[in-house]
Amino acid sequence: MNLVLDFGNTRIKAGLFENDILKKTLVEFDMLEIISALKNFEIDKIFVASVVELPMETIKEIEKIGNPNFFNATTPTPVSNFYQSVNTLGSDRLAAVCGAYQLFKGSAFLVIDAGTCIKYNYTDKNGNFIGGGISPGLAMRFKAMNKFTNKLPLIAFDENYHDLIGNNTQSSIRMGAQLGMIAEVRGIIEQYKQMDASINIVLTGGDTAFLQKGLKNGIFADPDLILKGLNSILNYQQ
Repeated sequence: MNLVLDFGNTRIKAGLFENDILKKTLVEFDMLEIISALKNFEIDKIFVASVVELPMETIKEIEKIGNPNFFNATTPTPVSNFYQSVNTLGSDRLAAVCGAYQLFKGSAFLVIDAGTCIKYNYTDKNGNFIGGGISPGLAMRFKAMNKFTNKLPLIAFDENYHDLIGNNTQSSIRMGAQLGMIAEVRGIIEQYKQMDASINIVLTGGDTAFLQKGLKNGIFADPDLILKGLNSILNYQQ
């Protein structure tokens, strides 16, 4: 079986694949928890991607279950990378693109990865990853308003909030953070559709369900897109 590990800014996500089929997913804050959950599985290959610098201790923990390969700027991928600053491109962005490429090969697509940050990743119909954009994610919006002002409180996301007009400070913050994020994503999608009416849109990331519900236009969503992309990159090395 293939084990792929995606180290994000806040969590570790793991996927076990057998014959390109995702058999098991794990989401943890600690690598030791993942190792414990995998002790009864026979793992043939390990592929690791990280948007943070991994401590040597973590690398040694991974090596307890096998010999890992690490995703870096020189790793061959199924898509052609035309991003100008290749060395600073997050592995999660390229992995998400490779995951979507398996679904929409021969067509242009935009992957919207709604995690700590929202990443917009555009690939043309020839399989060329061009670039996109990065903006604050949902939790970051709430935290920024609290941190960079003197009086705005840090409040929690409320999936049941839908009012356009906030009538107190808390509801006004939710309106700006939650509805503002939906409006941003909807507006970006519309601009891409003006460029190419047939473009495919794919959502992934931790806030996928929130965005999908808010956009309400039948956009394809796959919360495991990055894991599937990492597995496709691993298989591409063969």
